[in-house]
Amino acid sequence: MLRDLINKIVGKTKRVVPRPSLFTGGGEFLLKATNFGRIRVEYVVVQKIAERALSQVEGILEPVVDVEKTSSTVTPFKIQLTLALAEGHSAPAVSAAADTAINGALSDFLRLEFYVPVVVKVKQITQPAPKRRRVR
Repeated sequence: MLRDLINKIVGKTKRVVPRPSLFTGGGEFLLKATNFGRIRVEYVVVQKIAERALSQVEGILEPVVDVEKTSSTVTPFKIQLTLALAEGHSAPAVSAAADTAINGALSDFLRLEFYVPVVVKVKQITQPAPKRRRVR
C-alpha cells in the first residue's frame, strides 16, 4: 500500500528504491552541498580523522579530540584538542603542527574549503614513551 502511494507521487517510476537512513547515529552532521546532493558526515568521523592526523605529529601524547558545533556559517564546527606535551617540545610549535596536520587531513579526506579552528589545551608535560626494542 505504501509502495503504491509512493509510486503515485513519484509518477511513472517503475521501481522505487528506498534510500538508507541518513541518520545512522545520534551525532551531529556536517553538511556539504555538491552538484549531486548533500554529503553528511558525522562529527565522530571528523574526530577520527583528526586523531589519525595527530598520530603523525611529534610531541603529542594522549590526545583527546572533541568536535563542537558552532553557530558560524563560515566554520560550522571547531576542534578542541587536549593533550599531554612530551618533554623537550615547544607548546606553540606542537600546537601549530597539530593545527596544520588536522586541517590538512580534513582537506584531504573531506575536501573542505574552509579553515577549522583548533583550540589546543596542554594538560601536562610528560616524559616521552621509551621506544620498544624488537626481540628476535
